[in-house]
Amino acid sequence: MEVERMEVERKIEAREVLLSRIFSDEFLFEVPEYQRPLSWTSENFQKLIEDIYDAQTSGEEQYFIGSIILQGKGKNLFEIIDGQQRIVSLSVLLAVIRDNTSDEKQKAQIQKYIYLEEDTLKEIPEAMKVTPWDELKDDFRKYVYSIGGTALFLKDFENKRIKFIDEETPRYHLYEAISTFKTKLEEITDRESFVKYLLNRVYIVYIKTTDLISAFRLFSVLNARGLPLTTSDLLKNESLGEISDSNERRKYAKIWVDIEESIGREELEDVMGFLRTIILQEKAKVSIYEEYQTIFKKKLLPQGPAFIKLVKEIADIYKEKIIEGEINTTDSVTKNRYKIIVNLMGQYIPFADWIPPLIHFCHKYKREDLLLDFLLTLEKKVIVELSSGFTFSERTTSFNRIIKLIDITDDPSEVIQKMLYYREDDSRGKKARFIDYRNQLEVKKILTDVLDHPQLYSIYGGRLARYFLLRIDVEKSELANISKEYTGLITVEHILPRNPPKDSEWQRLFSEEQRLEWTNKLGNLVLLSGMRNSSAQNFEFKKKKDTYFYKKKKSTEFLITKELEGLDRWDMQKLTERHQNLKEIVLNMLQPK
Repeated sequence: MEVERMEVERKIEAREVLLSRIFSDEFLFEVPEYQRPLSWTSENFQKLIEDIYDAQTSGEEQYFIGSIILQGKGKNLFEIIDGQQRIVSLSVLLAVIRDNTSDEKQKAQIQKYIYLEEDTLKEIPEAMKVTPWDELKDDFRKYVYSIGGTALFLKDFENKRIKFIDEETPRYHLYEAISTFKTKLEEITDRESFVKYLLNRVYIVYIKTTDLISAFRLFSVLNARGLPLTTSDLLKNESLGEISDSNERRKYAKIWVDIEESIGREELEDVMGFLRTIILQEKAKVSIYEEYQTIFKKKLLPQGPAFIKLVKEIADIYKEKIIEGEINTTDSVTKNRYKIIVNLMGQYIPFADWIPPLIHFCHKYKREDLLLDFLLTLEKKVIVELSSGFTFSERTTSFNRIIKLIDITDDPSEVIQKMLYYREDDSRGKKARFIDYRNQLEVKKILTDVLDHPQLYSIYGGRLARYFLLRIDVEKSELANISKEYTGLITVEHILPRNPPKDSEWQRLFSEEQRLEWTNKLGNLVLLSGMRNSSAQNFEFKKKKDTYFYKKKKSTEFLITKELEGLDRWDMQKLTERHQNLKEIVLNMLQPK
């Protein structure tokens, strides 16, 4: 045990050093290609400089800025395993300070901290003190490591010579860094004192190792300042730490970075939650990270390359089948129907419990031809149980039943046939709530109660009403052989206004009791594209129809709205007839046959 401890000590060195030493010839840093790209925003950059300045003006003798984890790659050369956002940002800060001083001597001194000039006598080549990500190397060479470069960057940015895709790209974050630091420096009256404090009073803890496995394990437990580590960050680095071969480790690290870039960091966190649900099939009891430790300990999933491969498979399914709504089929009707319904569920169902069963079905069976049937059956379960008011716990139990059914069933068609009716043996413990979908009267009552609800418009923040209306429009469009997508802002409008003017036709056609009962019901609601026109909401029916529902070009893309064109009057008879018609469409669509 003592020998093992000494071996660990030889592999790992930890010291606290001043920034003047970090940016000396003693260290050259590289950001590994697999690391998260420059992601800090104006808020991060502002906090960095303000915290240092506050420490200085408060008279603090020293200020600790955090820790970094390094892996030695050669003489004075280190890869930054953790802390790259901070080190790169400090390089930019020094460059901005350099370009905003009129003292030529200080300008040259600061340049030496961030760029190593060639020394032919010592046979030292020129080098960046911090070599950033590949996509920013040229920008750093031109704008950060060249005297006057940061001012040139801002000028080129303002003249639109700096091209970037959106405000999440690294180039835009570099602009945020330079512009934020320049603005904050202009607020500091004694910049020379600030620079001296920055270099000689601000210190950082570096943890250095020649063993990348140890470096990754350290990264998993140390989360210094910067963007918070997520569950996926920790699990990634634990799995990478299981890989001893450096080439393999880089390969799988790149795979993980590709996953993040493909779906986004937030979505990857969702994927980790979905995978956890598929494996454990129960309500979360502790944090997802802790639950994964249990999963690994019980060997329900492997770590290392096999885990990263599995995460990629699940993430690819999530992106293709849920985010993009794509299925591989030559049948355009099936393709379009699947895309529309899965997109509507993603937008308007106020929970994501239905996603793990869909992912699990795709992953196990790989039957594109059955995906639409599975989704339509899943939709019935989702809407009926949403309408029934299932609690979070009841929902979790209900959708986990489908995952269990998939686990024990070899035939995907059998899953589709049984998924509404499957109820595993729960004789032990508390009985879980269960809807008997064979009892059509029970299911019809659940749906009818919510469809007839006088405040349907407001249930679940209006999501349920919008979902019903859109699904009705989908059914009507398919009957009319019209293929469409539902994109952009979609709003729900009342035909009978909620606040009709006094002495209007609405007051004459509807009693106060009828308005209270029917204004927010399904039959009085229509769909519009774009923002509501508040000035038109209370128009009398003919004017409202002509200017708001029918002649407004974008509003007429919904068949459920265009049908008003043939009406010249909106009264209780028309309202109740329409309500009953729409309700029957929903019942026919969602009731199990």
